[in-house]
Amino acid sequence: MSSLLCPSSIAKPGAALFGVQTATGQIEYLDQPIVVDQTFVDKARQGRAPEERFRFASNCAKSGCGHWDSGQSGCSLVGKVVDAMNRKAAETLVACAIRTNCRWYHQEGARACASCDEVVRNVRIQATTV
Repeated sequence: MSSLLCPSSIAKPGAALFGVQTATGQIEYLDQPIVVDQTFVDKARQGRAPEERFRFASNCAKSGCGHWDSGQSGCSLVGKVVDAMNRKAAETLVACAIRTNCRWYHQEGARACASCDEVVRNVRIQATTV
């Protein structure tokens, strides 16, 4: 099996762009992910932080990430998102280009998908807490 993807990655060359935030704040998923390059990242950084407007995925860093829970061998962030949003999974999930390899989906199943369309990464808050 290929490496699972973190659906809360930063904008960096090689990351897969899989969602765009709409005017209402929801995430609209792309039919196919787009692997971004340095040119895209540089352009995207000219406005608001790209992580606040787009959703990126890249290989899960596991123990190299502050959200990794070694005791559970999984991502602690998705559990927090699912618990905080407390949404029920829909019978039919929206199409998602990364679901097959998504770390969050592999851990929490459809409950992760039910909350995913409202998740954006706030790099300013993270930068002050790291």
